[in-house]
Amino acid sequence: MELLTKASYSGEVSEREKKNLEVAYRAACESMVLLKNEGVLPLKTKKVALYGPGVTRTIKGGTGSGEVNERHSVTILEGMENRGFEITTKQWLDDHEADYEAGEIAHKKAQRDIIKLLKSKSFMEMMLKGYTPPAGRAITEKDIADSDTDTAIYVLSRQAGEGGDRKAEKGDLFITDDERTAIETCVKNYKNFVLVINSGCSIDMSFVDEIPGIGAILFICQLGTEGGNAFADTVSGKVTPSGKLTDTWAKQYADIPFHNEYSYLNGNVEEEYYKEGIYVGYRYFDSFGVEPCYPFGFGLSYTAFSIFGAGVAVEGTKVHLNATITNVGANYSGKEVAQVYVSAPNGKLDKEYQSLAVFAKTKELAPAESETVKLTFDMAEIASYDEGSASYILDAGEYIVRLGNSSRNTVPVAVVTLDKDVVVSKHCNICPVVETFDELKSETKTAEKINPGVPRVVVKAEDFETITYTYKTPGVYSDEKVDKFLNTLTLKEMVEIVVGIGMFGGETRFNMPGSVGNTTSKFWDRGLANVTLCDGPAGLRITKRSVVQQDGTLKPVELPISVFEMFPEFVQGFLKADPDKGTVVYQYTTAFPVTAALAQSWNTALLEEVGKAIFVEMKEYGCTFWLAPAVNIHRNPLCGRNFEYVSEDPFLTGEVAAALTKGIQQEEGYYVTVKHFACNNMEDNRNKVSSNLSERALREIYLRGFERAVRKGNAKAIMTSYNRINSVYAPNSYDLCTKVLRNEWGFDGVVMTDWFSTNKGFGHNALAMKAGNDLIMPGGGAYKKEILAGVKSGMIKEEDVKRCCANVVRAIMNSATQKEYIDKK
Repeated sequence: MELLTKASYSGEVSEREKKNLEVAYRAACESMVLLKNEGVLPLKTKKVALYGPGVTRTIKGGTGSGEVNERHSVTILEGMENRGFEITTKQWLDDHEADYEAGEIAHKKAQRDIIKLLKSKSFMEMMLKGYTPPAGRAITEKDIADSDTDTAIYVLSRQAGEGGDRKAEKGDLFITDDERTAIETCVKNYKNFVLVINSGCSIDMSFVDEIPGIGAILFICQLGTEGGNAFADTVSGKVTPSGKLTDTWAKQYADIPFHNEYSYLNGNVEEEYYKEGIYVGYRYFDSFGVEPCYPFGFGLSYTAFSIFGAGVAVEGTKVHLNATITNVGANYSGKEVAQVYVSAPNGKLDKEYQSLAVFAKTKELAPAESETVKLTFDMAEIASYDEGSASYILDAGEYIVRLGNSSRNTVPVAVVTLDKDVVVSKHCNICPVVETFDELKSETKTAEKINPGVPRVVVKAEDFETITYTYKTPGVYSDEKVDKFLNTLTLKEMVEIVVGIGMFGGETRFNMPGSVGNTTSKFWDRGLANVTLCDGPAGLRITKRSVVQQDGTLKPVELPISVFEMFPEFVQGFLKADPDKGTVVYQYTTAFPVTAALAQSWNTALLEEVGKAIFVEMKEYGCTFWLAPAVNIHRNPLCGRNFEYVSEDPFLTGEVAAALTKGIQQEEGYYVTVKHFACNNMEDNRNKVSSNLSERALREIYLRGFERAVRKGNAKAIMTSYNRINSVYAPNSYDLCTKVLRNEWGFDGVVMTDWFSTNKGFGHNALAMKAGNDLIMPGGGAYKKEILAGVKSGMIKEEDVKRCCANVVRAIMNSATQKEYIDKK
């Protein structure tokens, strides 16, 4: 068989790699958030003591499907040395490295059990029980004396990933006794001390007030391949930090509403009740007067900025606000983020104190330099959902527009008066709650006194046009090319197309080593290519090196996911190839900052650049569907996959997703796959848990990010989630996959399942077709049998299968793979 692959026969660093590393570097620079600084940063010396496990083992991203197999990631130690710093604690770091390596070997040996490999539950446990690195030995007086400096940095690191939630215990959410001792030792013995947090999500920060003397705190999140270099340039002052938090950081975990009922904490991972309703993150903290440690949107700089409203105007239902931002510092240039929040009047529904309506990041401003940015939002987009009338509504009254640089640092800059109540849109009720529960409600807000000098404008109810949605099952997609092929297929052949192929099963004519799935190759000779599906969202996760086999197939040198390293050695030997026994081909991709970090840049233009860079790699190696971005809400800091997700705020989530989507979908035939639709907000028991929530919370908080990715970004694929929503499995939800996604949002792409979410006992394959879930992954005979049985029994119609098949065929026929390997011939 002819080898069809776009992998390179050269392992040299390409020009594309160099260009993408530069994008990754800039993204990393803007993704760090300076949480505290008492004049310690930027550093005043090039002689620095480094401690902590994150120095030599800097965590560049989370585990599971969100991993990226890049050529190399720069650690903090490497970055500091690359930038000319003298690191004076090499002995401590060498000792830690030795402890790390010994512990890792012991961990892998304990996990390499063939019995575990054969049990799917044990395999998931292998994913969860990743290696936890030691904090390092005690910092001694000799370490301090030998370091010969007054400046120290301690890198506190945390890892999390797919398949399980973080633990509310020491070593995860809370710092360990050893970490506390190390930090206290550094504070006592070094005049200038910087605490660095290398974690995909927040940790409990109550210890900060208990340990006086921490001069600076820098949250670097997980910065990808260029993280070490970006870090060094930031602490040196070459780069001024400009990142802003995308989540509220509580003073203590107990400040989060219903904190002890999240996931496993209440002993029930079958039913998860979203009792907080719409009060997620700052919506709760601001509405209920709970003081955070660091508020949503917060982030310091090496300089200071002033932000002033510079005029407001109304155009129909849109409000235009000008904001002038000035760098009022004397020494450093920098960027600032102007954030606009809106407080709605009291009315029919209880409402959050304020919600983010629009934001803009400035260019690099030199001292005394100013920039005026235009901030526009549509009043229709801040409407609240009324379940009783199944409609989005705006109450008549005064809407206070607030401008600032975090949710807790704003001033009113305009009052928008709506003259009458407005029905923005009329819907049908979806996803009914099966078992009612009490939902958090806020008290009626006291009328706020606004400075008489604040500009006032009027929006008229008559300028709104109420949208009334109609609901029906879409027809089968039709065009000449698709119809011609579709009309040649039997029912069984259509089922072959709507059921995909996994990483290790099935023949693939076009081969992209390390892709997590493919569509079928069975119709290649009849004019339909197979296309690849590749994991994200921190880049393109594929195999770095593969060996061409005698039969023309490819076998990986390194396995594509780190958990596979836990397999027994003889199993790895069967799966892997020896690079010295054949021709090696290469696929080097870029590990960008994780999505949670990228979002902290608040720079949608930069995020679109990141998307473009990933698109270039997709095009180079032949990826059709990029399984990202992931846009589930940060409902709780313990969610294991928060590093893959964007924020606690749905508007910011949607803006980030839309920017990445625009960057990826540069050309026809390359698709994002926005995931996990919907309410995949915990990882423990994710295949069975029911996310139980009100329709209002579902629509206002958990669906809006997806909606913006579809409406603004024109996303061409969606992945349904594992979990149930109010007892209905996501792939089987007609309400979500058809009523909301296609009837309301106008989506016309491919909907696919997450891997194994329709296994026996989970979602039903036939009902997935009926719901509007087009592609079942990762495939298998049982999936096909269940669909065919569903047609035979009358559970679904052949028309349902045909509709899904047409959507998949259309996407394939518009793909670059189809055009290059089929249409050209």
